[in-house]
Amino acid sequence: MLIGAMNHPMRDVAGEIWSFRELGFDFLDLTLEPPRAHPGAIDVGAVLTALAESGLSAVGHTAWYLPLASPFPGIQQAAFDELTRCFDVFAQLGIHKVNVHPDQRVALHQPEEIIERNVEALWRLNERATERGIQLMLENVPGLFNRVDILRQIFNSVPRLAWHLDVGHANLGSPSNMAESMLQALDDRLAHVHFSDNKGGDADLHLPLGAGTIDWPTIVALLRRYSYDGTITLEVFSPDLDYLALSRQKLRRLWDSLSPL
Repeated sequence: MLIGAMNHPMRDVAGEIWSFRELGFDFLDLTLEPPRAHPGAIDVGAVLTALAESGLSAVGHTAWYLPLASPFPGIQQAAFDELTRCFDVFAQLGIHKVNVHPDQRVALHQPEEIIERNVEALWRLNERATERGIQLMLENVPGLFNRVDILRQIFNSVPRLAWHLDVGHANLGSPSNMAESMLQALDDRLAHVHFSDNKGGDADLHLPLGAGTIDWPTIVALLRRYSYDGTITLEVFSPDLDYLALSRQKLRRLWDSLSPL
């Protein structure tokens, strides 16, 4: 199992790579977002050099707010174009796993129409990603696309699409964390995982592990039960990197000590 961290869009990417290396992380979860990590803003050569010299590998992350299911054709096309620019940069960096987020902000449309618009968009995006040697992953997000039945419907409709499990998101909008029911239905598509803590409800707090209500020993044991041994990003956002470092230490200790459920 490899543990990674995500860069901050307002900081220099190459500098953060070295910070993560010093903290003991295995990979960078590179999010390409404005203002300083936009595809047109980052120094691809400097990032390549930093990754090579630090020994970190990388996965790709895209902005959650791109309107890929917009009913306005021009706006939807602009979202596709932005994501394609991201895919091009990821390909230049040798990154082969990249996520996207479903778009549920489609006013005056029924849920089934929103799902269908997302399926159509994901088909198109998956083709662009595949052309560049990228495995496209869909991340579960709070709301409509945190439901197991809807996620299963999407994955059945887009056969080559992989799944990015966000455990923090699975703890929102539900009386209990939905990671286990998601794994039961979708483990054959699982390609990447995000960890962050929260206190349930609807607030995606991105807290350090142990600062919220998620039962991390149970989550780790579940992943091991489903034979997952891939990349886990700690999506912990704090100005104090000690909390990120502590979360990495806690995850490593848990992973090494727990047996599968």
